[in-house]
Amino acid sequence: MRKIFLCILIVLVSVKFHAQNLTHYENLLTPDFQKDIIASMTSSLTEGREAGKVGNLIAGRIIADKFKAMGLVPYRWHYTQGFRLNDTLVGRNIVGYVPAVKPSDEYIVVSAHYDHLGRIRGRIYPGADDNASGVAALISIAQMFRQMRSDGAGPKKNIFFVAFDGKELDMSGSLHFVRNMGLPREKIVCNVNMDILGSNLVPPGKDAQYLIALGEETLPARYRGHLARICGFNRDLRMDLSLSFYGSRDFTRMMYSLGDHDSFARTGIPAVFFTSGFHQHTYKQTDTMEIIDFELLRKRTAVIFEFINCLCTE
Repeated sequence: MRKIFLCILIVLVSVKFHAQNLTHYENLLTPDFQKDIIASMTSSLTEGREAGKVGNLIAGRIIADKFKAMGLVPYRWHYTQGFRLNDTLVGRNIVGYVPAVKPSDEYIVVSAHYDHLGRIRGRIYPGADDNASGVAALISIAQMFRQMRSDGAGPKKNIFFVAFDGKELDMSGSLHFVRNMGLPREKIVCNVNMDILGSNLVPPGKDAQYLIALGEETLPARYRGHLARICGFNRDLRMDLSLSFYGSRDFTRMMYSLGDHDSFARTGIPAVFFTSGFHQHTYKQTDTMEIIDFELLRKRTAVIFEFINCLCTE
């Protein structure tokens, strides 16, 4: 009994120490910071961010400017990775990375798509939750790890941050990235993808403080269980964590296949997908900033940040 008590005590102390170490970086994460990003992604200038259109180009430029201002390293000398959407239109992934604090040959790819539906019959579809919310989380996590790198405290693996274009066109941006990234697949620890992350409209249980994470089983065994510990032991980040899509094996499989993470998983790269679920505003004009729970988005972003940090340190 005494040994069991000591083991529990060691785990609790280590979790508390770990959380204290990350608080400095999580303090950079504020609802106002994320609100400004979503406002810029959904402004009238971006016109719904349809791939191949001027509004989408403006949105991509905003993300690239954020990467540059934060000091992310451009991949292959610039932040834009162009690719063909079709015979006439060009898509643009936005890519930057934070190198490991000490030389490492391992990589984590953190991603969110930034394209949306654009205009339909003259009406703009802003896509605040789908997926300006994921872009806000992506930029926030990049900022936290960039500060960690500046402090010399981490990360221990190279972290790529990618805003995918063309998700609404057969995931063309993520497919292009996976085929042309120039990184050895066996050295990619995980793709962490975020899509529709800012609402609390369709909880899988009774708790509105929730997060859905799919694909943990694709990870090697040593990386599993981190999410449950983060959401269970950390008082500030405690929430209802669901590792399936509303308890259905078939819906889980279907939902997992519909996102950019599947482009990685199809080639054997572990991929975990974070979402707050489809809802009544998805793919509608009513997907505006008013449906975003910014405090909950901040909290989810912090959980994903800590999860990525666990992947870095394992």
